[in-house]
Order: sequence, then C-alpha cells, then structure tokens
Amino acid sequence: MRHQATRLIAGIRAAVSHIGRRGVRTTFSELWVPLPGGLRLYCHLHRPAGTGRFPGVVIVPGGISPGTDYDHAAELTADDVARAGFAVLHYDPSGRGRSGGEEDRWGPRHQEELAHVVRRLSGLPDVESGGVGILSFSIGVTTAVGCLATHELPVRYLFDWEGPSNRHNITLNDTFPPFRDFPTSDDAFWGPREAARWIGDISCGYFRYQAEEDHVQGRYKGHAVELVNAATRGKAAWTMCNDNPPDTLLDERRPETCRWVPESRNDKKQILGYLLRAQGHGRGGR
Repeated sequence: MRHQATRLIAGIRAAVSHIGRRGVRTTFSELWVPLPGGLRLYCHLHRPAGTGRFPGVVIVPGGISPGTDYDHAAELTADDVARAGFAVLHYDPSGRGRSGGEEDRWGPRHQEELAHVVRRLSGLPDVESGGVGILSFSIGVTTAVGCLATHELPVRYLFDWEGPSNRHNITLNDTFPPFRDFPTSDDAFWGPREAARWIGDISCGYFRYQAEEDHVQGRYKGHAVELVNAATRGKAAWTMCNDNPPDTLLDERRPETCRWVPESRNDKKQILGYLLRAQGHGRGGR
C-alpha cells in the first residue's frame, strides 16, 4: 500500500510538471455523439500522442459556454489535461456551438445529453476501462449532478470546480442579471437545477475545488460547504475538498477554518494536481 501511494504521488508530481511544456505532444480529433430523435452533439477529443489507453475525463462547460471554449479556456484547457495523461472529451450541449437543438440551461435535457457523452467516451478503444471522470466548471455542476443522480453510468468521480449549490446563490438572491427571467420563486424551473437537492444521490466519488476567492461568490463559501456535506451524508463513494480530510463534514458555522485554495496557488497546476488526486483516489474508494 505504501509503495502504491509513493508511486501515485510521484506520478502526480510528474504529470503536473507537464503543464505549459510544449514538448508534451497531444492529438486532437472531432467526433459527434448521436442523441435519440436525430440530434447530434459536437465534441473534441484530446489525448496524449501515441498508442495506449488513458483515463477518460468529460468536461462539462460552465455558464452557457460551448464545450469548444475549453480549447482555449483560461482556467484549464483540454490540452492541459491531456498532457497529464488523460483522454479528454468536451462537447457543445444542445443549443450551443455546433450542436443542434435548443438551449436547456443545465436542465433535464442537458443532463440526459451528458449521459450519452459519458457512455461514448467510456466506450472508446483508447480509454481505460473501469469508469471515467467528470470535470464540471461553475454551474456545469448542475448538469453533472442531475445526470449522475438519475442515470447509472460508468463514472468514477465528479470533480466540481466552484459550482453553485442552489437557486439562491446561483441568482445571488435574484440580483444577478443573467437570471432575471428565472426568479427563485419558479419551482418548476429550479427543481431539477439545484445540485444540493440531488448530490446526495450520486454514487461516484466527489471532489470539490474551491478557492478562497470564488469566481462568482467572492468570499462566500456556503455553496461549497453545502455540496460537500450533502455528498458526504449521501451515497457518494468518497468525498474530498482541497486539502481537507476526506469523507469529513465541513464546519458550516466556521467555514474560515476549512482549507481553501489561496489566490497565490489558484492556477492550472493546482487544479490539475487535485484532478490527478481524484483520479488516483477513485481507484480505491472510501
């Protein structure tokens, strides 16, 4: 066991060191994921160059972004992840980018689409068997959690980058202009779109990445605490948040005592290091 842990740590350090190095070659291809009814989702697959089988990761975009944004995203690009040894699939949800259909804003249709994308990636010949990971950005956690709570999928873990937990912090209590048409009083809309309501039903592992200064919520951490604790109390195989002890409830009354990522370390290397930790932890479970 100690030998395995030493190898895992060495592998994480080596993979993180590849970030930003142009000498690590990756390949890129386009593919389409068919949906019932005739629609197709446009996808990009990035993976290390050469032959082999690699752990798979699906990127779920934040906001109303198309997945192709992650060819050049500031937080972390698909090539950044591929250079660390992953096969990475990112996709345009319906109504975005080159995919057909209408925008669903992280709702049941988008959640169903993610299930098809996961199955497609897990079935590719250059992807390791045993389950893939999901890497969601911001409100993409709404799509990811809703999907995982309602579908049986070959998913090893969900890596959640600063996702909101409920309608109140998503809309900043009905003050955030992009959600002017979706007030918190609209139960029909928000019912399937609150990650905190459904995360207790996911059965894979759950890793929460949370910086001291959230990209939308500022210094507020209630959304992170709510999701971690609901997953820990629920069916998740394991839970982790940054460097806090795994499978542990965070102190909702004193969130300042938890370990959040300082701004000096809130960068691609930190995100990727934690992603590799989730991948390694996902091989074992609680």
